Amino acid sequence: MVAKLSVTSEMKNLTAVSDFVTEFARQQSLREEDTFALQVAVDEACANVIDHAYLGRSDGPIRIQCRLSDGEVTVTIVDHGEPFDPRSVPRPDTAAPLEKRQEGGLGLYLMEKLMDSVRFEFDPAHGNRLTMKRKVRREDLPVCTSS
Repeated sequence: MVAKLSVTSEMKNLTAVSDFVTEFARQQSLREEDTFALQVAVDEACANVIDHAYLGRSDGPIRIQCRLSDGEVTVTIVDHGEPFDPRSVPRPDTAAPLEKRQEGGLGLYLMEKLMDSVRFEFDPAHGNRLTMKRKVRREDLPVCTSS
């Protein structure tokens, strides 16, 4: 199944994005753990697009697609804002005390921790494309264990 949503780059639209991801997960009977991971990763990604790619502009288009295939959810987010190099974002020191932590980078860190893969592509003609993947299980499927 494929689900698509288009929104503009306004922070208030993060609610619609979260509802979209939740509904997609519900329709696919995904486990709560997988639903939560998808929600957080997509929310962080879209917030970054609004803040950094569109620099706070409220009229930038954001297209989100969720697809479930062979036990894996693929989320694709496309925007036409400023591209960024994920390698330029310092990784947060999560072991440091809060008052000593560097600001920024936590969103990308969360996306990488919650998803199995996170890939950025930048194309002036087709826009910036973020593709995130996560292996998931449905609630109604029994857990298989190997001995």
